[in-house]
Amino acid sequence: MKSFMNTLVVMAMFSAPAAWADDADDADDVKAAVMESRAQENAGNVDGYFQYHVPQFTIFPPTSGFLSEAPDKEVSQARFDAGMKFNMQIRNFDMKVYGDTAITTYYSVGPVQRPGSSTSERWNLRITGVWIKESGDWKLVHRHESPLVLRSTPRIEDRFVGTWRLVDFERRGPDGELRPLTNPYSKGLLVYTSTGHISQQLTREGRQKFSGRASGEEAQEALYSYIAYFGTFTVNEAQGAVTHHRQGHLIHSRVTDGIRLYRFVGNRLMLTAPGAGEEMTTTLTWERIE
Repeated sequence: MKSFMNTLVVMAMFSAPAAWADDADDADDVKAAVMESRAQENAGNVDGYFQYHVPQFTIFPPTSGFLSEAPDKEVSQARFDAGMKFNMQIRNFDMKVYGDTAITTYYSVGPVQRPGSSTSERWNLRITGVWIKESGDWKLVHRHESPLVLRSTPRIEDRFVGTWRLVDFERRGPDGELRPLTNPYSKGLLVYTSTGHISQQLTREGRQKFSGRASGEEAQEALYSYIAYFGTFTVNEAQGAVTHHRQGHLIHSRVTDGIRLYRFVGNRLMLTAPGAGEEMTTTLTWERIE
């Protein structure tokens, strides 16, 4: 009888694949909840952080103890008031959605400053979360944390790895004055990979659609209203510069090395193409999205 029941269970699992399939909308909502929960914690907003958790959610901490209730709002607020600061970033996010339950996994890495300390320490954690859907909202019910053992010394290149979206495009003259732009590049995507590769795309607003074969003017307008290239990148930390070694470009004459001065500000990366003499400098500000 027991063997027969086990067989029925296995058959049910494989005969109802829809129950195990990820729902795209739910997956987006879960990811958004995870990202926003982390952002609220980094901002020290206790109310914002706890709105993504059920009351008395449980945690398996990385240092000691077993299954236990996480600190409540009052305890968490007291820690922030005493000087606790987080700046943890999510890496390698993944998930599976099973109906009204979701499992998330990711690396959480970044500096943490404890109350009473003037310096920060770096945390590297692997985190598994269990989420449930309540009244249309996703809530965390349990989090398991374990130390992430780094196999090598972190490199400056690792700070670049990820996907970035363009949030600002500006040019300044040699006097440092901001120069107005009539139609700057307004949208863009920049990708750095852990294998040392790069891909960048930029576009202006109001690009014209072709009505059939493009005329010479239309083709030229399309060419100069879009930037796209790919290649590899290297970083010179001492000079504060990253070099994009372009291997392919929409405009072939630009298959060259492009040097950019870089600066990280929170979750943003500022890349400046320095001008020489009377030339203008161009700065693109990118915001990490993954």
